[in-house]
Amino acid sequence: MRELAIEIGVRALLFGVFVFTEFLDPFQRVIQPEEIWLYKNPLVQSDNVPTRLMFLPFQDLASRRFTWLASCTASPRVGGGRAGGSVLPSCPCTAP
Repeated sequence: MRELAIEIGVRALLFGVFVFTEFLDPFQRVIQPEEIWLYKNPLVQSDNVPTRLMFLPFQDLASRRFTWLASCTASPRVGGGRAGGSVLPSCPCTAP
């Protein structure tokens, strides 16, 4: 019960901080002359991001998982192939 009261208190405090900061005046950033060069990047004609390279690791993991699942379902079961309680020998997550 004490943990629940602490949780409710922390959430109420965070909500109070949010409401307080929500109604403050917005922050106006002043860019100094020394750092203006950071914002003067040249425009690029070709703005093409190769998304295929981004998702190659996920595709590789998905294909390995699919291959592993296919090998688990295609392998013979320990215990003579009986239903109920038999374990797949090639699946690392199950113990014989």
